[in-house]
Amino acid sequence: MLQDLTILANGVAAGLFGLTSALFLFVFKHNRLRVVLGVILAVYTLYLLKDIMYLYGPVASDEYLYRVLLSIDSWAVPLYVIYAFEVIAPGRMTVGRAMLLLVPFPALTVLYACWPSELMCDVQVAFASVFSFLCMCAVLGLTVRYRRRLKENRSDISNMDVRWMWVSIGLFLPNLVLWTIITTRVDYIMDAYYYISLSLSWGIVAYHTYYYVPLDERELMPEPLAAGGGRVFPQKLEKLAAEGYFVHSPRLTLTELASELGTNRTTLSNYLNQELGTTFYDYINGYRVVEAERLLSDAACAYSAEQLAELSGFNSLSTFRRAFSKKHGMSPQQYRERVLRER
Repeated sequence: MLQDLTILANGVAAGLFGLTSALFLFVFKHNRLRVVLGVILAVYTLYLLKDIMYLYGPVASDEYLYRVLLSIDSWAVPLYVIYAFEVIAPGRMTVGRAMLLLVPFPALTVLYACWPSELMCDVQVAFASVFSFLCMCAVLGLTVRYRRRLKENRSDISNMDVRWMWVSIGLFLPNLVLWTIITTRVDYIMDAYYYISLSLSWGIVAYHTYYYVPLDERELMPEPLAAGGGRVFPQKLEKLAAEGYFVHSPRLTLTELASELGTNRTTLSNYLNQELGTTFYDYINGYRVVEAERLLSDAACAYSAEQLAELSGFNSLSTFRRAFSKKHGMSPQQYRERVLRER
C-alpha cells in the first residue's frame, strides 16, 4: 500500500514537472531565465520517471542497483545553483561554468558503480551536502548584494526583488535532508514526502520565475564620475521633489533621473549613498511616503489602500505598505487614525 502511494506521488510530481517544463519551453514567452528553468524541470522529470524503477521491490531489494540509481539523483544538486546564479548574475552562467558544477556528481556515481562500497556512498552524500551548503551560502550573499544593486538603481522593484529566493533555499534544505535519509534505507513514506517537498520547492521557483523581471545588466556597469562630482545637482533634486516629479514617475530609474539632472548614474549614486547616506530606492520612496502622509492627514480622505499607493507614486501596494511601515512602524490606516485622534 505504501509503495503504491509513493509511486502515485512520484507520478504526480513527474507530471507536474513535465507540464511546467513544457509551458516554460513551448508556451510562455521566452527569456533566458525561463528557458533555463524549463530545461532544468525537464531534467527533473526524467529523474522522477527513473525513480519508479527503484520503487519496485526487485530493484529496491538489490542494494547495488538501488544505490547506483539513487546516486544519479545527486546530479540534480547543482541545478538549483545554476538557476540561482542565472537569476542574480544573468548571462554569467556559461556552459563551461555549468559543466564545472555538474561533472563531479556523475564522476562520483561512476566511481561508486566501479568500486561499490559504503565509503564511496558516504563520500558522495557528504560531497553533495557540503556542496549544497557552500553554494546556498554563496547564493544568500549574492542575493543580498543584488537587492542592494536593485535599490541603487530602481524606485520600483516590483517583480524584481529576489527575497523569495531565501524562501526557496529554506525549502530546498529539507529536500537535501530527506534525500540523505533515503540513501541510507528504503523508506516509502520518506520518498513520498521528498516528492511533495520537491514539487513545492520548484513550484515556488516556477511561480516567481514567470513574473520575474531581471535587472538590465547595463544598469550595473560603472560609469566615470561626471565633472563637478555630486555638487552640481542637489538644487535640481529639491526642485524636482517640490514639483512632484518623484510622485508622478512610479517607475523612475536611476538612469532616468541622472539624465534629467544632466549627470550619470555613478555620480548620482555616489551622491545619494555617500553624502545623503541612502539608496536611490529609499530616497525616492521617502518622498512618496511624505505624499501619502499628506493625503492621509486630510480629514476628507476616503481613498482605498490601492488608491493611496497609486496617488503617492507607488506602483505596488506591497511596496507602499512596506515603505510606510519602515518609516512609521504602523500601517497607513493606523497612521491616519492616530493623526485624526491627535487633532
